[in-house]
Amino acid sequence: MGPSNDRELDIARVVDRVAANDTLGPASIDEIFAAVAFSLSRNDCEFLVNYIRWRIEHPIAKQSA
Repeated sequence: MGPSNDRELDIARVVDRVAANDTLGPASIDEIFAAVAFSLSRNDCEFLVNYIRWRIEHPIAKQSA
């Protein structure tokens, strides 16, 4: 699942940053809303929900040190 415009790309970057900190979940929504630099439209919110679900199912691989 990938972003189809700049707004979705910004949302995906924020979600990925939160996911990288192992904090992605329902409580993450406030953190994501605060980090996005624009008001989310209905379409943005739908993308956000779908992207969070996708990211939970497809976690970011941790890099070994």
